[in-house]
Amino acid sequence: MKDLAVLQARYQRDESPIQLGGLASNLNRIAWHAQRAEREASAWLFRESKYFTEWAAASCSLEQCELLAQLQVELASWERGWGTQYQPLTIANEAQAWSRRLLVASGLL
Repeated sequence: MKDLAVLQARYQRDESPIQLGGLASNLNRIAWHAQRAEREASAWLFRESKYFTEWAAASCSLEQCELLAQLQVELASWERGWGTQYQPLTIANEAQAWSRRLLVASGLL
């Protein structure tokens, strides 16, 4: 298990666009694992991404915070519903779409 305090300190050193870009990168990794139906391999990415949504909120605009809150709900839904409520390829497609939304919202794209 990663040291969350160290991870949080490192993550929060970055400016908001970089934080959102890092979260977008995690979503692409989730999509990659989902395309391969590797649920266990993506478990830490789900948890880390949920932490990132919380930690990024302090430096984000109100609109970005709203997007992060929506994403956190999606992450929890995908994680709990993997293979039942959501098929892995659906998760992959949705995670990629969310990644793009974050990149646009961050101004990086």
